[in-house]
Amino acid sequence: MKITTSENELIELLPEGSGNFYADGAYDSKKVLNTVVEKGYRPIVKKTKNPPGGFGSKKRDRVFSEEEYGHRNPHEGFWGAFTTWFGSRIPCFLKKTTVTRILLGVMCYGLKILLRVKYCLNNRR
Repeated sequence: MKITTSENELIELLPEGSGNFYADGAYDSKKVLNTVVEKGYRPIVKKTKNPPGGFGSKKRDRVFSEEEYGHRNPHEGFWGAFTTWFGSRIPCFLKKTTVTRILLGVMCYGLKILLRVKYCLNNRR
């Protein structure tokens, strides 16, 4: 896992690959869409009011569907619940400390979900 501070930093770290790249309107920029397509992904990115031009935008227009975009919901739900559980701000100034706190939070939250699932499954028998 890598914590990024901007859309540009994220796409620079994006490895070559295939599959879908799901993102909201914050990623609807010419640079992001073109890079995503160049690296081999299908951009399932929400179109903004003033969509950019470029070959990435054209590819996005061809492959985008609301149904496909809905596949982001489980991930958004996780991060929404995570934010509710830990708060929306992490009071750290150093990036290393922020990353450590986020990763520890993700581990704790994942353990909470795992225990809840295990407990529920054991009680159904």
